[in-house]
Amino acid sequence: MANTGTKAGDGGEVATTADLVAPTATPVMMTDAYIEIGTGNLSCLGMEVSVEPENKPIELTTMCGVKDYPGPVKWHLKAKLAQAFDAGATFSTLKSALDAYNNAGTLCQFKVRAYKSRSISSTNPSFEGNAIPQPFAYFGGAAGTASEVDIDWILDQPPAVNTGPPATGATAGTPGTWTPAGSTPPANVANLIAGTPNTVTASPTTAWTAGQYVQTQAPGTAGQAHWSGTAWVAGTA
Repeated sequence: MANTGTKAGDGGEVATTADLVAPTATPVMMTDAYIEIGTGNLSCLGMEVSVEPENKPIELTTMCGVKDYPGPVKWHLKAKLAQAFDAGATFSTLKSALDAYNNAGTLCQFKVRAYKSRSISSTNPSFEGNAIPQPFAYFGGAAGTASEVDIDWILDQPPAVNTGPPATGATAGTPGTWTPAGSTPPANVANLIAGTPNTVTASPTTAWTAGQYVQTQAPGTAGQAHWSGTAWVAGTA
């Protein structure tokens, strides 16, 4: 029962408010996940997958005590996969990604979401980004068990959260808006400038006025950009 009254306590009368209303929520069950790594759909070979941060707070010890401060954060793509040597399966997919990185420094694109049987939406977001491939176990396992491969690849930046079709337009404002409504902004300013995953058309097409910008998925000022009249440019107008 919600507590909406007041009561006396050691420090006098304490006002209380109603409890927050619990959301109607559907917990995610890991039975239908989509796992795309590089050029391969490894969903049916996936046993575990996660996209998670590794927080590294900075501990400062002084004469006044110990205090933690926010430190660097590394993002990881972690997966446990059943090994398979078929074309397009685990080994060839991971080996191709690793070779591309070793030979040319090419990062490995990935996409994962909770339900492969459903379209991308606000209740089925796709977590996407670029991972740095690392050497992995080629083969191994105990008798009577499946051969498994574990990867833990670091991301070059925080993953994008795609909740729908990519934005195709951006309207000036403070901040501006992405169009069509409900579309997913570019992951960062670099992607906006490069036209990844698609070109975004500015409105108006003339140079935006002072202070106007749009916010990509990257947080803070680093994620802001404006239209110069001829191209997308980092920062506010």
